[in-house]
Amino acid sequence: MPLKGTTRLIGMIGDPIAKARTPALLNPRIAAAGADLAIVPLHIPAGAFGTVFPALLTLGNMAGFIVTYPFKEGCLAFADRISTGARLVGGLNAMRREEDGTWTADIFDGVGLLNAVKAQHDPRGARVLLIGAGGAGRAIAVSFAEAGAAAITVAELDDARADGLVSGLVAAFPGCVIRRGPPHAAGHDIVVNATPVGMNPDDGLPGEVGDFAAGMTVVDIVPAPAPTALLRKASAEGAATIAGSAMTDGQATALLRFFGIEE
Repeated sequence: MPLKGTTRLIGMIGDPIAKARTPALLNPRIAAAGADLAIVPLHIPAGAFGTVFPALLTLGNMAGFIVTYPFKEGCLAFADRISTGARLVGGLNAMRREEDGTWTADIFDGVGLLNAVKAQHDPRGARVLLIGAGGAGRAIAVSFAEAGAAAITVAELDDARADGLVSGLVAAFPGCVIRRGPPHAAGHDIVVNATPVGMNPDDGLPGEVGDFAAGMTVVDIVPAPAPTALLRKASAEGAATIAGSAMTDGQATALLRFFGIEE
């Protein structure tokens, strides 16, 4: 994909950024769509963010940003419009410059997973168990609530994190029953592991999940090359399973649409 003087840029920012896979994954899709646009990795040392990022916003050919650790929260202060999801999560993973020069922020962790789930299980009216209420978990909870889930149980060891998510969701989605609870699969239709448990091959389960059953859908967002212990158990007990790669694929498609790329 040749870069030209007319090429508009999407900066992927993070610290570190060397292992970022998004530019290599999405630039071919952008080129195939015929857009004069390119994603470029930009390593901003965390200590320099307050100086460097405001300067990047002024570049005339900067179309937007894809944001990774540790800047998802800090970038919100520079957005003129913030989606409901990003506001509730307290972070973003994309910013887009509008024609009037203002900036719109959104987050797609939850949307990416929801797109993968919809292929197997309608989230409307579903009872969801969310294990882990970190950044990705919060985004996932918001997406399920927006999609019409009947109930969401949040299983999280950090009391402040869990209570903050539950209170925010209750206020924003009064039609969804949202509560804290243990990580037990029984009584739920969809189970999502949004913790890092499963990153290592010898990791066990993300809590005492109990038994799965046919009709359940079990999702593990860990991008492991082989099925995690959670997915192996779920599959053996008759539940449908979705691996972390499906979330990544769904997130990539949502990001492209956010930047106006239709494939």
